[in-house]
Amino acid sequence: MPLYGDMILKSSAVQDFQLASRLQMGFAEGRDEAWLRDLLAAHPNLLPIDEVDPSFAPLAPLCTEMRTEAGPVDVALISPTGRLTLVECKLWRNPEARRKVVAQILDYARAISRWTYADLQRQVAAASGRKGNVPFEAAKGLAPDLDEAVFVDATARALREGRFLLLIAGDGIREGVSGMTDLITRNAALGFSFGLIEVALYGFGEDGLIVQPRVVAKTETIERLFVRVVTEGEETIAEQFPDDSVESAAEVGEDPSAADRAWWEPLTHMTFDDPEQEPPAFRPRNHVRAQMPYPGLWITAYRSISTGVCGVFLAGFRTTRASVLEWLNADRDAILEQLPDGIYPGSSSPPKEPGFYIEHPLNQFDSDDACRQWLADTLNQFVNVFRPRLKALAREQQAV
Repeated sequence: MPLYGDMILKSSAVQDFQLASRLQMGFAEGRDEAWLRDLLAAHPNLLPIDEVDPSFAPLAPLCTEMRTEAGPVDVALISPTGRLTLVECKLWRNPEARRKVVAQILDYARAISRWTYADLQRQVAAASGRKGNVPFEAAKGLAPDLDEAVFVDATARALREGRFLLLIAGDGIREGVSGMTDLITRNAALGFSFGLIEVALYGFGEDGLIVQPRVVAKTETIERLFVRVVTEGEETIAEQFPDDSVESAAEVGEDPSAADRAWWEPLTHMTFDDPEQEPPAFRPRNHVRAQMPYPGLWITAYRSISTGVCGVFLAGFRTTRASVLEWLNADRDAILEQLPDGIYPGSSSPPKEPGFYIEHPLNQFDSDDACRQWLADTLNQFVNVFRPRLKALAREQQAV
């Protein structure tokens, strides 16, 4: 059976395409989730990666049914830069299943983020039945000059930092998209990219089949922050961000944001020393943001029950934050003198751009009110230190 990709839409066959019959996935000649899984594994170029996140392209297939602690991943693929793409194939007949599959793929990602490269190599070998360094060999097929040591290091770093592309592919995916993307917004571990892909099938009788994947929704990648600690030659990299509480598949029926919103409500009415600073805005993953007078930057205050800490830090979109931190770090000593004690470097690996970060153990507060007061005071200090500097930087750049 001939297989045609999206390019046929731009060919002279458009008229025939418009006359073709739309097939219902799962009801046409036995085509079901397993069929779609095998199709995408055999033809990864069908996935419109460039429209979701081109940093994960090109795709080399690794295996299907890769086992994790949270269950088997339908399709696993990798790029020559060591970034994994995980695909879950689902039919969308049951509306309740839609929320569950989103939570399910998040659980897969959380499990894999705890893997080493050796774990990945072992699980791919077990799923594919191939021996040796299968991920490297697959990636090398796309980049013949790829260095094995460089690839292994890059993949290990991507695993550690959660640099995954999570895709859900299925039929009739458009209905209820807003609810699914809201679940991702509230629960996705930072560092992941996510895409919803509708796979439309068009049949030409005995003449063939057109498979037309299209992106329905996608997220923007938000960089996670890490602390890099080196002690006597031993290095530890620990995630330091407010929200590591990704919702599990068993909990998707609940809405924890209501309780979180009530807890943060007093801070959304706080006043700052700076009369131009707007109150913080609540965010649905147990934190608030105070917007800075520089596009793409803000100050985050958070509370993490799972790690037992709360904190405040300068945050922002990845590229914006990187360039501004370079400018701020030129005055780092003076900035640290004006901030409270306990600043920790939020950094990438290697730590080219140490950030500005402070945390406090939750068990040292006598009450929730005491915790909120500490967060409010610390937010106020951060605003006093960073707002005038960022305002001046914005003026300088506008004048250029």
